[in-house]
Amino acid sequence: MNYQQFKRMKVLTASFVSATVAIAVVYNNIVLALAGVLIGLLFLFLVRRKTKAVLVDERIQNIGGRAARLTYTILTITIAFLSLVFIIIGRRLGEANYEMLGIILSYITLFSLAFYSLFYKYFSKKYGETDDEQD
Repeated sequence: MNYQQFKRMKVLTASFVSATVAIAVVYNNIVLALAGVLIGLLFLFLVRRKTKAVLVDERIQNIGGRAARLTYTILTITIAFLSLVFIIIGRRLGEANYEMLGIILSYITLFSLAFYSLFYKYFSKKYGETDDEQD
């Protein structure tokens, strides 16, 4: 099996799992949802073993890293802006719920930034960044 076939199988499996979970939600049956997810994971595991091509190369990792960084940046800025808007609206209208939502979004933004900084420092040390490169 080549990489294109593997990608098609992933899409089909994701469709199957999504449909199974949707049906499970409609019928309020968690066992069906778990069974669908487990079957999907098992199927993907078996298909991946049969794939002979290189599934992840440096280019794919680079693209994924850039996409993740851009997504992180956009989401963090958006959540920070929304938190300010909710805090301001909550204080002007006297609605404590809006203000509370803004505060919670602010904490989410701060935790996100803290985790990003910690993991960035960890991976930079792990992959050999020296103190000379930080200047």
